[in-house]
Amino acid sequence: MSARQLAIFTCSSVLDTIVLPTRYKVNASFTNYTRHVNASCFTLDQNSPLVTLDYGTEVGGFPFFDVDSLSSAVQIEAKYTEPEAGLDAPFGDGPWTFTNGLSNTFRVETFNVTSTGRVESFFIQGGLRWQNLLLLTEGSVRICQAGIRSGNDRTAVDELPGFFESSNDLYNEIWALGPRTVQQACIASNTAPSTWEVTADGVYLRGQQPAQSVMGASFANYTMTFQTKIVRGGTGWKVATGVGGFGPYFVLTSEYPSGSTFVNANRTIVPPNTLAVGYGWNLVNQTSLTTGKVNHYSLPLNIKEGDWYQISTTINATGYGVIVNGTEIFVALHDLQIVSGSTGSSGSLTGGTWGFGPYQDQIALVRDVEVHAQNGTLLYDNPMTSSSVLEEFGVLASNHSVCLDGAKRDRLVWSGDFVHTYPGSLEYWLDRQASNCSEYRGYFSMSPAMGQSAKYVNTYDSFGLLDYQLFFLNAFAGYYRNSADKAFVVQHWSKIKKGVEAVLPLIDEQSGLAVATDIGAFFSGSSNGTAVSALLADTLSQMAGIALVVGETDVALTWSRLADSIKDAIRDQLWNSHLGFYAVDLSDPTEQSITGSAWSILAGVSNTTQAESSIAALSSLRLGVGYKTSTSVSNASTTDLAPFLSGFLLEAILQASRNSPSASQARTTAVSVLLDQLWAAMVTQDEYYTGGTWEYVYPDGRPGLDLYTSHAHPWSAAPTYVLTEYVLGIQGTSPGFSEWAFRPAILDVNVSWAQGRVPTPNGPIRARWQLSPNDTVQLNVCGPENTTGIVSVPFAVDSDAVNGENMTAVGDKLELRVSGGSCTDVHIIRR
Repeated sequence: MSARQLAIFTCSSVLDTIVLPTRYKVNASFTNYTRHVNASCFTLDQNSPLVTLDYGTEVGGFPFFDVDSLSSAVQIEAKYTEPEAGLDAPFGDGPWTFTNGLSNTFRVETFNVTSTGRVESFFIQGGLRWQNLLLLTEGSVRICQAGIRSGNDRTAVDELPGFFESSNDLYNEIWALGPRTVQQACIASNTAPSTWEVTADGVYLRGQQPAQSVMGASFANYTMTFQTKIVRGGTGWKVATGVGGFGPYFVLTSEYPSGSTFVNANRTIVPPNTLAVGYGWNLVNQTSLTTGKVNHYSLPLNIKEGDWYQISTTINATGYGVIVNGTEIFVALHDLQIVSGSTGSSGSLTGGTWGFGPYQDQIALVRDVEVHAQNGTLLYDNPMTSSSVLEEFGVLASNHSVCLDGAKRDRLVWSGDFVHTYPGSLEYWLDRQASNCSEYRGYFSMSPAMGQSAKYVNTYDSFGLLDYQLFFLNAFAGYYRNSADKAFVVQHWSKIKKGVEAVLPLIDEQSGLAVATDIGAFFSGSSNGTAVSALLADTLSQMAGIALVVGETDVALTWSRLADSIKDAIRDQLWNSHLGFYAVDLSDPTEQSITGSAWSILAGVSNTTQAESSIAALSSLRLGVGYKTSTSVSNASTTDLAPFLSGFLLEAILQASRNSPSASQARTTAVSVLLDQLWAAMVTQDEYYTGGTWEYVYPDGRPGLDLYTSHAHPWSAAPTYVLTEYVLGIQGTSPGFSEWAFRPAILDVNVSWAQGRVPTPNGPIRARWQLSPNDTVQLNVCGPENTTGIVSVPFAVDSDAVNGENMTAVGDKLELRVSGGSCTDVHIIRR
């Protein structure tokens, strides 16, 4: 473990924790919530039907409330959201329809309360800070506890293995965002059960995003037939859809009997006795996911709850023929609003698999699924009564510890999103490498969903972001660098070697730079560009070191030479000496990007002069509270600033600062923009605050992507390790921290002292430094036994004392070797 792993989280199984709100509001003002029995009871009735719960920071898990008394059976609507503004939106800050994901698709759910005792959601709710409970019916109910049963680690940040604090309270808060984010986005094994229940009567499905069978991914122009019984509200299914779930969605609603129908059932989206059909992810999506229109087809019969119905859906070139117990409805393609271009699509209106999932608050049973070809041949037959359907439909209970795209949304395990944090998901991805028969041979799945089986990695076909392959390889190398776990490297070397060989074709024979192939694209920069080429070179350099670990010296030499060749190609072709930065790509030498500037420094492409010039040139990218990704991006109020990519920039600037003998106004300004404005926005605005790092930020400091954005996203957590590795100044210089360096970046950061600890396999390294106004610097470091360290500062030193003993003047800089197992005090007077 290291600072880069946030030094805080092992993602192991934890006991369920009951997380209670910090305060609640029934009428005009908030009241502090207390854990004492009956101390925070509240009553919902016609005069006060709504309570708002504030958990203070991000939390996820199973929502519950304890009913102390009630006048009669009541219905209560619960709404969940990260930002407070989501409480005013009809669907909260959801729904989240990318995948079933072993969680509640919807951020609004309804409970029928008929007795006292605990009422708990069947589904996990992803990360939230705010919650409403709204009484929908007449009567009253007294609730004496409400909260979240969470399987997430909630250890206080100052009690974690790694810690950082400094003279700058804002930076201390920014550091803490990373640990809290990872705690909520990382899910321990065996804490996320399946969202499907398999019974003797078929699968029992509550309202959720449909889950798709992997068996029909290559099918087309078929008829899918199944039996269904509506328990409440309706039943839902898909055909001709990608395994990711993008395609036509059909919802058949019941007659809505008064005894079982919720009073808030949305009769506009899903009217009674109706076939509602939409195209896309779901009938309703959130913000950046396009929602097509929903078509409604009335049925000439009452759909009864509790009765079994046979439904068939036939696919042809003009539409979908649906038959419900002999009554036929034709859904013409030209009547649908077809939304295209999604990565979850089958790529065809007539090809793709089938899936099942009712709409919000609905419940249905599904059994006896059959699929016939156009000529009547039986292609598929499943009674849906065996637990094997959980693997087939990608809803297996999670027995891995994994880290997700964000705490609330997607439930996808994106590999590249964690390059800043090195999470506990490496084995999960290593198990999901494309087979030799795939066009992605050697690639690792970049975004498997929770619940999906590694057995079907080729079918799920999630490989398309090429730099995410590089980020994953970087994370693997980083894990070894921090842990010295040679056994792990040896165990997985054959897969890793194949993964490196898979990315070598990205090197263009003519330019010598990195180029995209026909099987994917880059996220962090363009082909023949500085960012992706430097990233590829850096990855090959790191993987050459891994090859040496397993004794493959020839392989290491080859990869090292390729890395050097790419760096030379960048220097020769992409440096713009007139403007003073490395260009985005060969097509336009005048365009600059934050990733190009960052990776040219991090990969060792830039020399000292070029690095300083590139940082000074960042002023052309300034937009609001941060830097836009490139000069070609518009200066619009809705431009999304990217903390993920800015994290590389922050590290690059502080790397340059740590190695420089003097302060720089350009570096000081850039660090301040990123920490005092971009990441500060995540701390200083209570209406958006969750204690976590945001996915995107608008130029005015609000969260980007509106309600869709994640407010606890690990890809934005770079300041945690940057502050630890560069401002505190502790870094490993050999695997497992057997050798380490204490060399803080003192000159360009608004910090006068810093202290903290970094866990290592041999024990923690504890360090502190303080800069005094009279040009003296005091450093103290305590390293574990069986390690050695180098204490250094880059600036000129007039005199120094070690453990109280005056030393000979050392000239332009100080480098002092110290042994672990004891503490060393160094007192320096700057020249």
